[in-house]
Amino acid sequence: MRDVWLVARFEVFRAIRTWRALALLVLYGVASAGACWLFVRFVGLLENSLAQQLRVPVTKTPGAMLGRLVSSDMWHDVVAAMCGSETLADHLVSIPPLAMFHLWLGFLLVPFFAASASAECIAIDVQSRAVRYELLRTGRIEIVVGRFLGQLALTGAASVLSMVAALAVGMGFMLIEDPLALAGWMLIYTPRAWAFGIPFVALGVTASQLTASPAWARVMAIGAAASSWVLLGIARWMETRDGLGIVADVMLQLLPQGWIRGMWDPGWGWLASSAACAALAGAGLVVGYVRFSRRDL
Repeated sequence: MRDVWLVARFEVFRAIRTWRALALLVLYGVASAGACWLFVRFVGLLENSLAQQLRVPVTKTPGAMLGRLVSSDMWHDVVAAMCGSETLADHLVSIPPLAMFHLWLGFLLVPFFAASASAECIAIDVQSRAVRYELLRTGRIEIVVGRFLGQLALTGAASVLSMVAALAVGMGFMLIEDPLALAGWMLIYTPRAWAFGIPFVALGVTASQLTASPAWARVMAIGAAASSWVLLGIARWMETRDGLGIVADVMLQLLPQGWIRGMWDPGWGWLASSAACAALAGAGLVVGYVRFSRRDL
């Protein structure tokens, strides 16, 4: 465990020293802030549409009619589309809209940022042969697990910065009646987005074990992350077809996206989905390690 900790710490410090960590944080923060600003504008459009239906003056600042908006059928439909469940939407409509959107955005952004950032963590050292010097002092499994934990820490830092950026956008461009409630729900939801990203960090590390080219590792990781969404669509389609339900259920169990609905659980049910994502991550690392353990480095 000591070697794993040392490798993880080195991975974090190396990312900071080479500016890779800063690039990840800036890109994720800017993407989150930009998307949240667009969502704030979207909320403003919904409020103005509702104002026209109620024949009351339209608002210039998004959030001025938030109380009426969240109690409308229109907002219920938006929440149901986010979480994928009409029943679950009944429990989520009272949660601050920006907090829900930030979690939904995390489900979309974290997989690609996590897979891309972690894809070069091992391949770059294999390419430069620096891994040979590391193997004089520790084992291959320690390198893999340590790199994985270091990348998890970087993804966690990016998730926190994304939350801060989203909160700043909400406070600056939206009328927030209860800032503490918004901040509280964002704090509750941020670990869920991070937990959903765990298997995609493992996906990047797995790709990094398969090749000595950081560029190819990144291509494989991003391609695999994108393919997982395609497979999700196929699985959802299979659910509607007779005789394919069992296959769809198996596919959903093996895809991180199949556990998203559990991440929306207002209670502690999201921990089961997080454990499933961690198990998928472990399986992915093992697949990559089978190849990495036999490579001539």
